[in-house]
Amino acid sequence: MKTPFLFSAVLLGSLALGLTACTNAEAPANEATAATPAADNRTPATTTTASLGEAPNFTLLTLAGDSLRLADLRGQIVVLNFWATWCAPCIQEIPELIELHDELNPHGLTVVGISLDQEGADLVKPFTERFGITYPIPLDSNGVVAETYGGVWALPTTYVIDAEGQIMQRVIGLFPIDEMRAQFREMLGVPPVATTAH
Repeated sequence: MKTPFLFSAVLLGSLALGLTACTNAEAPANEATAATPAADNRTPATTTTASLGEAPNFTLLTLAGDSLRLADLRGQIVVLNFWATWCAPCIQEIPELIELHDELNPHGLTVVGISLDQEGADLVKPFTERFGITYPIPLDSNGVVAETYGGVWALPTTYVIDAEGQIMQRVIGLFPIDEMRAQFREMLGVPPVATTAH
């Protein structure tokens, strides 16, 4: 009988997703309580690299009060990260996203962190200040932009958008920053970082 095998496969898949992503059902009633980082686990739950088409354009207000339009970032690689303050894996990857943005933004890569926190700027602004986030943080408190991307049902969910505005990759769960950094550097024509032998 195939039913026990199918059930086991579904259970294991759900467990793997649970270790690297949060579902929207996990959002606390009061999102002001931020989760603590989970143990480091760089295996993304789901990665899609097939052609996903053109990235839907959007305009959102950022925490800085500016309008961010995705179309204005054409010509750059965009790492579009949907996240929330209550999501432990989201918090875990923030320092590496900051590092990636700071390192490659001068060369044409922008990390954009779309917050799905329903409380908006009152909750998100102090959080981003505490973590020293340097990339733009637009607010999608009602989830309208998330819906245009097919519905974001687990966090973090990250889209890699090429310079022509095409979605190259979707990652549900922790974004494999170390693996992607070399690919980004190559795409941007930035020489690899020299490593020293010990």
